[in-house]
Amino acid sequence: MRILALAIFLLAVSAGQSSFAQEISSAHPPVDERPLTLAEAIERGLQNNLDVAITRYDPLVAGFDFTAAWGAHEPTFAADWTYGTSETASSSGFLTFGSGSNILFNRTKQGGAGVVGMLPRLGWRYDISYRGTSTESSAAFLNNLNPEYEAQFTANATVPLLKGFLWGPEWVNVRVSDLGRGIAHQAFRQQLMDTVQRIASGYWNLAARQQDLRVAQQSLKTASALLDQTKAQYEVGVVSRVEVVESQAGIADREFRLIQAENAFRSAQDRLADQVFGVELRPESRFGIVPTDSPSNYRSFEVDERVVAEKAFELRPELAQARHTVEQQEIQVKFARNQRLPQVDLVGSYGFQDLAGRDPNNAFNFGRRFTDADDSFFGGGNHPQWSGGVQISIPIGNTTARSNHDKSEALLRQTKARALRTEQAVVLEVRDSIRNLRSAIRGIDAAERRVEAASEQLRAEQIRLEHGESTPFAVLQREEDRSEAESQRTIALQTYHDSVAALERAQGTILRDRGIVVEDALTLR
Repeated sequence: MRILALAIFLLAVSAGQSSFAQEISSAHPPVDERPLTLAEAIERGLQNNLDVAITRYDPLVAGFDFTAAWGAHEPTFAADWTYGTSETASSSGFLTFGSGSNILFNRTKQGGAGVVGMLPRLGWRYDISYRGTSTESSAAFLNNLNPEYEAQFTANATVPLLKGFLWGPEWVNVRVSDLGRGIAHQAFRQQLMDTVQRIASGYWNLAARQQDLRVAQQSLKTASALLDQTKAQYEVGVVSRVEVVESQAGIADREFRLIQAENAFRSAQDRLADQVFGVELRPESRFGIVPTDSPSNYRSFEVDERVVAEKAFELRPELAQARHTVEQQEIQVKFARNQRLPQVDLVGSYGFQDLAGRDPNNAFNFGRRFTDADDSFFGGGNHPQWSGGVQISIPIGNTTARSNHDKSEALLRQTKARALRTEQAVVLEVRDSIRNLRSAIRGIDAAERRVEAASEQLRAEQIRLEHGESTPFAVLQREEDRSEAESQRTIALQTYHDSVAALERAQGTILRDRGIVVEDALTLR
């Protein structure tokens, strides 16, 4: 009788495998399984992840801001040209003498061109321009030249001595935006590190849910085989109807757990697919990632807290961003301090002016064409003009500038406090990651020993049942203990891999350790 029961049990296990596979395939639509290693998942994730795609634009935008800030120092070209006429009725014969009319007529043409700009850092402003004017009048006898041509070349400069010297708003904007580029680059690097850690965490979570699904499948197979064995024993009068009901209750419980495990596995697939494939995941998608790296592959190693902390303070992008932000605010403090000073500027002008035109009386030796007025600039016959002076502006009270300076000082102290808070958060993260890794390594060893013990207890209880010394309920209890032990081992392995990724993230080496180059990932897709 015992031999018959054992044979029925073995046949039930074999039959349970095929029936269970049919149940699973009918309960869930077929999917396109995509096996991936962790390295492949990370590589595709950095290409398709939407969070990375969004942050990838920040360094580009910051670069445009920096270029735009430099553009404030570029020279600006300006030009104008005006044509005008005027007719004035006059009762004075003197003004209209010789014209045969009482209408006084004037025609003017004038234009100019030049460049205006500023020297970087120094804040010196310059204005270089050329202007020409042509005037023609019907009162010809009033003008020795008619038409008269005037040409003028002028260079002006304004040199700040106090307010604006070395700390003009345009140059401050260049320096601040330059640091902004560094902040954006570090923010993108931070996003890459966070994304890699999330993909790694999602990958090992999927591997854990896959293992949970296998455990749930095996548990249901064992319970199904036990039910078949109990029914056979009941039919020959070895056990009572109560034991059959106990076995049926065990199957129902394990079917429920299998449903939960299957749902958790599919959800984990979707979460990882969102990180890895981005917009390829749609409501109608029928693909699923299958992890090929085994979580059982791990190694035990020691971690030096001092070395980890040194790497973190050197490589963490959050700390680099905090340092850049402090530098930005220090520049704002220096700018605000400079703005409290009086405005004292040196101003100067130097240029040439000359005339040309038609002289009916030949009383003066002038050229007759407009270009003759320009030729004198270079022929030694020019007429230089220059001026120099000082402009002073002192605000009474200077309340706004002093308040802005006090505000910038307060913001600097706040920014430094935030940087210290960031450093302290990094210290805490380093300590947690080291402690979690050490705990995970010890947890794996303990979980392995529990699985061995639970498996041995289940085997012993099954033998006792074969000899009539146990009940199906006791076997189900032992099988449940083994399932819990295997789940505990799965959790321990998942915690280990998560802790390794968290340690790499905490010390800032997660990209370097996985061969990821930030500049390559920064290229727009």
